[in-house]
Amino acid sequence: MRTLIWRDSYSIGIDTLDEQHKTLLGYINELYESQKTSTSQAVIKDMIQKLHDYSVFHFKNEEDLEIECKYDNYDTNKKEHEFFISKINEFSKDFENNNLLLSLKTLDFLKDWMISHILGTDKEFGEFLRKEKAQ
Repeated sequence: MRTLIWRDSYSIGIDTLDEQHKTLLGYINELYESQKTSTSQAVIKDMIQKLHDYSVFHFKNEEDLEIECKYDNYDTNKKEHEFFISKINEFSKDFENNNLLLSLKTLDFLKDWMISHILGTDKEFGEFLRKEKAQ
């Protein structure tokens, strides 16, 4: 896995959410770098927790905005968020129980899920908001 670099094509046009997406990608990058440099288990565990907590914070912000705007695909997006959080919880438990470093497969999942979610569901929400504002 390579370090994730924010691209303009990831922008959904909602500054607050775009900044939060950049932060989430930064946390995934930190995990990758920690894995690569064999950082201590305690630091990696803290980073997984940080990614979890910030994801919960970000998803709540996004979902609150979707509810406020009466977004049609709210339920789908919420389910995707719940899936991501459940995967982070699984990774955290596996990491703790096995006392192993995170696998590249885990890091690839985090990266791939985040990018495809931003470019899919979140982009759709950005489009929805732009259309709503135009009316």
